[in-house]
Amino acid sequence: MKKVAIIGTGNVGAHIASASINKNLAAEFLLVDQNQEFEKAQVLDLCDSLLFSHNSRVYSADYTDEKVKNADIFVITAGANQKPGETRLDLVDKNVAILKAIKKSLGTLKKSAIVILVTNPVDILTALAAEIFGLPSSQVFGSGTLLDTARLRWRLARKFDKNIANVHGYVLGEHGDSEFVAWSTVGCAEQISPKSREKIAKNVREEAYRIIEGKGATYFGIGAAVAEIISCILNNSEKVLPLSVFLKGEYGISDVALGVPAKLGETGIMEILELNLPKEELEKLQNSAKKLEEFL
Repeated sequence: MKKVAIIGTGNVGAHIASASINKNLAAEFLLVDQNQEFEKAQVLDLCDSLLFSHNSRVYSADYTDEKVKNADIFVITAGANQKPGETRLDLVDKNVAILKAIKKSLGTLKKSAIVILVTNPVDILTALAAEIFGLPSSQVFGSGTLLDTARLRWRLARKFDKNIANVHGYVLGEHGDSEFVAWSTVGCAEQISPKSREKIAKNVREEAYRIIEGKGATYFGIGAAVAEIISCILNNSEKVLPLSVFLKGEYGISDVALGVPAKLGETGIMEILELNLPKEELEKLQNSAKKLEEFL
């Protein structure tokens, strides 16, 4: 079975594991956390759900475990949490240091390993992680704007009383304040007034702040989103998802990572899709990239 190491077993890491088990993914999930008593309790709780999943396994582990060192997929959720009033970019220094500490603990990863960044600021960490982990950029990517896209689509499904599976469209750019709804990719966009578009985009962009203010952290949505990413890799589904990927000239952007549609399979990012964005949206994407480039 493929081995998936989840680094960080707080709300986000545990919900990723739980969502993956509920999707019946055929993999061994290895949970690693500095607080080992907490980690073991999380694993016991997750084990109670295995009866209802016929393919998944879950174990407590640490950095010395050979299974962890030889894992096929690493999901990085460990990091300082975003506090009320903080932006994701406020977390840069703390979480870059944590990322380097994780790499030091893991040592050299096998050449085919895939690293998925979930910790914020996900785009900044993704841009730095390929060098930190010593892997090709196609094997190191972040959850990007997949969660933001999910936030957009349920709102559109509710507005038009449609099954969410029949609703399309992307949020692109930074997973953060400079993200934007690419209305050119939304099938029913012509039925939405400019005022409603602005309101929807604002609600999507600010949803995380509302959740954090109300209950301290987001985890259901990101858990489901990352479980879908893991599923695409394990099943080689070649599905297109808006992920944080390192760009090398696509959309006129280089040396920065941010959310754009990418085809995902068993080897990681198979292709970055260049949408034919209208001038206004392309400028928004490039401006988002400039903001991230300044921080890098």
